[in-house]
Amino acid sequence: MAQVSGRRCSCLRVQATLITPRSPTRLSLLRPVAVAFLSSLLLTTLGEIMRSPILVLFPTPLHAAESTVMAFVPAGEFFMGSSQGENGESDERPQRKIFVSAFWMDLYEVTNQQYRQFIHETGHAQPTHDNPALRLWTNNAPVPGSESHPVVNVSWYDAVAFCQWAGKRLPTEAEWEKAARGTDARRYPWGNDWNFTLSNSASFWAGRTIEFRNLEDWQKFWLKGEGSEIVQDRGVKGQVLTLPVGTYPHGISPYGLFDVTGNVSEWVADWYDPYYYLKGPPSDPEGPEHGILKSIRGGSWLKPASSLRLTYRDYGQPDSRLSGAGFRCAKDDR
Repeated sequence: MAQVSGRRCSCLRVQATLITPRSPTRLSLLRPVAVAFLSSLLLTTLGEIMRSPILVLFPTPLHAAESTVMAFVPAGEFFMGSSQGENGESDERPQRKIFVSAFWMDLYEVTNQQYRQFIHETGHAQPTHDNPALRLWTNNAPVPGSESHPVVNVSWYDAVAFCQWAGKRLPTEAEWEKAARGTDARRYPWGNDWNFTLSNSASFWAGRTIEFRNLEDWQKFWLKGEGSEIVQDRGVKGQVLTLPVGTYPHGISPYGLFDVTGNVSEWVADWYDPYYYLKGPPSDPEGPEHGILKSIRGGSWLKPASSLRLTYRDYGQPDSRLSGAGFRCAKDDR
């Protein structure tokens, strides 16, 4: 069974890069263009009919072996953190209006299949865990059937290495939160009302809202109670309850991102400082210059309902490999 992670218990543009072989045929080179054209035509027609934001696909050779879809997040201000009247944690305050420059963000968390490509090309070590029971990779391959699940058991350094290989980087905390909640200060990607059916968390598996008052409650549910039975019956290797990325299409963020709450928590670039919101700059904050812990955002399959709020801040040692933590990448708009 997994361990507790570090902490207390408008128009969209999308960039698509398709997997291509090392020596692509003429047909494989034309296929992305055809897909992009037909998709753009269809989406434009639907947009005119429904008068809703349009997704535009752009095939670009971001990386020869990488498959990714990215959302464009335009420059502008948004409300970061929790207001005084909300039931947020002290490190989420004060709520501030923050300006963030335009950037791109992966629609999906990095999957085991993508990470396997990275390992194959670079010789990077496979994901691992101190507890052998929680190791989900063997001989540089994930457990069969989990290829489309988000990669876990990766450190912050592993995440940085992957993003650099893909020609990208980890998002800052501010970028992550803006991409997840948009500009209207919503509590969840889908709005302000909690709905346990829209993301992968302890509440989803229990079929009701789950909260943990302390570590003892967490252990009672996941190690001794119904959570333990669920993970043994339905988890990867009977240990980890991740699901394929994009499982919850009705839980996407205003910019179209999937799984920003639940499934896995996500490493971001910043060092963690519980008082950073009191002193950080109002424009493109990048976190403290130094620290001991790295920030993690988004909650995971292990977390209670309160940790699925978009303002919730978690943390971990940068060399830790957690069964509930993965990542997604970002890049500058250049």
